[in-house]
Amino acid sequence: MEKQWMSNEEFDQIFDEKSSEINEQLESEILIAMIGDVNAGKSSTINRLMGSEVAQVGAKPGETIEIRKFIFKDKIIFVDTPGLDDIYTEHSAETLKFYKQADLILFFLNAAGTVLSETELKSLKKIAKVNKDIILVLNKIDAADDIPSLVKYVEEHTDYNYPITPISSRTGENISLLQKEVLDLLETKKKRHFNGR
Repeated sequence: MEKQWMSNEEFDQIFDEKSSEINEQLESEILIAMIGDVNAGKSSTINRLMGSEVAQVGAKPGETIEIRKFIFKDKIIFVDTPGLDDIYTEHSAETLKFYKQADLILFFLNAAGTVLSETELKSLKKIAKVNKDIILVLNKIDAADDIPSLVKYVEEHTDYNYPITPISSRTGENISLLQKEVLDLLETKKKRHFNGR
């Protein structure tokens, strides 16, 4: 009987190896954009996925004030973006312009806040018009109750169109699930790159 649960370290290693493999076969860069409201945990999730403290994480809202690229493998790049609800509206406009170029979008929702607010839903719909490759990341589950109900709520309000991954970037809970979703979409992208999209 195969071992069902892997440690985070084992999964980190698999994620690293698999993404290296995919990276070798890519002909052009793949941009993975982190999009969501201020303080949704985008930067800390990049740090978790990359396995090191590359993105600046701060206690005050709006720590990320510009689009920043973090090279994971030479052709697989994580992109941290300012919060969609950032007080400086030019940041939001920049973020919205950028999502069109992204190959994969991780759209962050805050499980400990207003999950899928009207504004978030509007932004999601706007993004989905030009980019369908979206994973909804329900972050901060360590500070929320009844995660299954939150997931169901998000599914119902997004017409079951996107995979939803509940994580905690603070504790690392379910990061391996997110890594798996990212790998699946990277595999799909790789195939598209080969077939000329």
